[in-house]
Amino acid sequence: MKADIGPAEGLFSSKIEEIFSPALKRRFPFRLATTSYIFPAEILPNIRRLGRYFDEVELVFFQSGQENNLPTTSEVREMARLASDLDLTYSVHLPTDLFFGDPDPALRRKFCETALSFYERTLPLDPASYILHLDSRKADGMVEPDRSAWSGRVGESLQTMQMEGIELRRVAVENLEYTLQRISPFARAFDMSICLDIGHLLRYGHDVTEQMASFLKMSSVVHLHGVDNGKDHTGLDRIPPAQWEGICKALEQYDGGLCLEVFSLDDLVVSVNRIQEIVRKEDLR
Repeated sequence: MKADIGPAEGLFSSKIEEIFSPALKRRFPFRLATTSYIFPAEILPNIRRLGRYFDEVELVFFQSGQENNLPTTSEVREMARLASDLDLTYSVHLPTDLFFGDPDPALRRKFCETALSFYERTLPLDPASYILHLDSRKADGMVEPDRSAWSGRVGESLQTMQMEGIELRRVAVENLEYTLQRISPFARAFDMSICLDIGHLLRYGHDVTEQMASFLKMSSVVHLHGVDNGKDHTGLDRIPPAQWEGICKALEQYDGGLCLEVFSLDDLVVSVNRIQEIVRKEDLR
């Protein structure tokens, strides 16, 4: 996967200090992160460009079926070197095309093995968290109508991953189209944390205030992005002011990782501008 590109690319190349400042680092109560797919390049060039300005980079491995999506050992060594040089941490977004609630036990085992391969390859980076989707769909793309059966199979898959060597305490399970009440029992049962995706809550019309009040303390990661006509992962300028005010207030007490989960420089620029409102409010106190 390569990132989209927009008019801001020229600005970044010529006036980088005017877009992002090194003062962003360690400036927030949380670790400010963005994704490894901001520029139309592979992961390493993105890390080199972004690591000077952000506390953390989310390494995004969305499609497990692409042979080049699993980083090589030499690439992981370079990522580790960059983390040291740039005072940077990582989170790892495990592939999203893994369906741990599928009825087919052979497929579930294959998905568990794939997750393990990405986990083991990136473990030398000591990621702050591994982000895991618990998709409500089956491998054929159809939603599993029997939620109880789905939950049982997901639990079995998590047990398998644990037995194969994944330390689930390192894993944060992310809400998708559903509320966090659906996956919080897994987090509690397997000593995992939550990846609270605010953009997904907005997209599917859930109560952001209630969800943050209930689950922010369990969250090691927050994904933040806007929604525009049903399309998420857009800039934070797309979040309505009333909702934005509540989000900012909640985040003032949050000290985990916060990822601006966008995939273009244009969306990242407007998102950085808006997230700095949290810092400005503190400066005025």
